[in-house]
Amino acid sequence: MSHQSHFELRRWAYFFLFWLVVMGLGVTATEYVIGPVMQRIFNDSGPYQWPTWSKIARMALLTLFMGFFGGTVCWFYDKKSSGR
Repeated sequence: MSHQSHFELRRWAYFFLFWLVVMGLGVTATEYVIGPVMQRIFNDSGPYQWPTWSKIARMALLTLFMGFFGGTVCWFYDKKSSGR
């Protein structure tokens, strides 16, 4: 593997991991912090029900997909704008 392709792979991994962490934190905050607060404020219908395992699995797949997609788009844009 040449130095240039190794650099590009590392750069892509950086963007992928960045988006993965950001999306993971965003989904977790939405589901466990913002969700119960918004339900309590707007719909006082009883206690908040935590997500089921199937919903957690769907959220994990969405987070993984968005990390992959967002990281790839950011890497491609950075590559095109820098002229590499």
